[in-house]
Amino acid sequence: MIARFPAYSHPASARRQARWGRSLLTSVVIIGLAAASGHRAGSIRADESPVAVKAPHDWPRMRGLAGAGQGGDRGLPVDWTTREWDWSVALPGLGHASPVVWDGLVVTAAADPEKGTRWLVGLALADGAVRWQVERPGTVHHTHKFNDIASSTPAIDATGIYWMQQRGENVVLEAFSHDGKSRWEVDLGPFTSQHGLGSSPAVWNGLVIAPMENDGPSRVVALDAATGAERWSLARETNLTAYATPLVLDGPRPVVVLASTAHGIAGVDARNGQPLWEQKCLPRRAVSSPVLCGGRVLATCGAGNGDNLLAAVRVPDVAGDAAPAAGTVPAPPVDWTLDKSVAPYVPTPLVTSRGLFLWSDRGVVTSVDAATGEIRWRGRVGDNYFASPVSLGDAVLDISTDGKMVLVGTGAEFEILGERALEEVVRASPAVADGRLVVRTEKRVMAMSLAKE
Repeated sequence: MIARFPAYSHPASARRQARWGRSLLTSVVIIGLAAASGHRAGSIRADESPVAVKAPHDWPRMRGLAGAGQGGDRGLPVDWTTREWDWSVALPGLGHASPVVWDGLVVTAAADPEKGTRWLVGLALADGAVRWQVERPGTVHHTHKFNDIASSTPAIDATGIYWMQQRGENVVLEAFSHDGKSRWEVDLGPFTSQHGLGSSPAVWNGLVIAPMENDGPSRVVALDAATGAERWSLARETNLTAYATPLVLDGPRPVVVLASTAHGIAGVDARNGQPLWEQKCLPRRAVSSPVLCGGRVLATCGAGNGDNLLAAVRVPDVAGDAAPAAGTVPAPPVDWTLDKSVAPYVPTPLVTSRGLFLWSDRGVVTSVDAATGEIRWRGRVGDNYFASPVSLGDAVLDISTDGKMVLVGTGAEFEILGERALEEVVRASPAVADGRLVVRTEKRVMAMSLAKE
């Protein structure tokens, strides 16, 4: 908890902990040029490190390509704290779904909290013009006080948009074309949770992978992105609703990485849902999403009281075609863990070329050696956070629930580079595409051009 380490925000304390003499990452991939290098939307190879050195063109899912939060090598302009936004557009309702972007189209969701009506909205990245708006009927159902009925982030690829929405007791996954026309919808069944729906899909190689890990019968299902036909379904044990967005590791045998209390960090064959490995290392609720970090997968779990845990699990070599024998799914080793003093609960970890950065729910940023888990420095930025941080040049940006944008340096010492108050509620994670930062507040979407190269 924050009260346990107030001294870590002091620069002298940060200097004593900084150690920068070791190699940070085993390999580098230019994920900003993913299409040119053969990456499918939302995936990354298990032997790559998600460090971007070019500006991303698209932002296909929650936190961009592979959920890595890589905004590229262009930072915010020097006057970003006072500069006018390029555009700002009010949404038809409220919500916390994060924006996604494909080929100049920004998509997010909103809802009327009193009537239950939902909207999926498409905006032009260049000027914020509303390209289309889709309305769907719905019902008002119970959610956590910090959740709402439009918190599921859509996924998007070259062929379509995929949106999970709750209608009554059931969840419907609906696919749209880029011009907002419905292509198909599938009823995924009931979703039972004291906190409400908040799960988001991932799309990979013609499959839409939807997590339905709730307090009732749970499963993860893969649908054909073109038709909605079920390609595979994997039953999952039930133990606390999980909200992690799946991570796809590409390769000869592509792996979907899932995070939940019941199964911990687990890998299944993306082609057929066959379990490949599982490490039950997450004793509490999984809300943040798994990310790749130097041949390891990082995932966190936690609770509202701050009893959080981060685990780094080594990714096994599953290149062969042979499936594990029945009842013998191997458990890969946990290389290191971090406890509640630094591990976030809701914000997802961020890997950069300068190491791993953890932005806690309670406003403390921690710089960590990505290979060993050793803490380098910690600094207090204040406020509370549900949004996940993104990298912008040599800095890390996050936005508090009260709408305070905070930019932190990635150097050897903790340093706040700038702050800006939006004066609106923010629980969605920002997006970066085609040289623009896209921010979604509870009521609107806005964009700002990044610094020139």
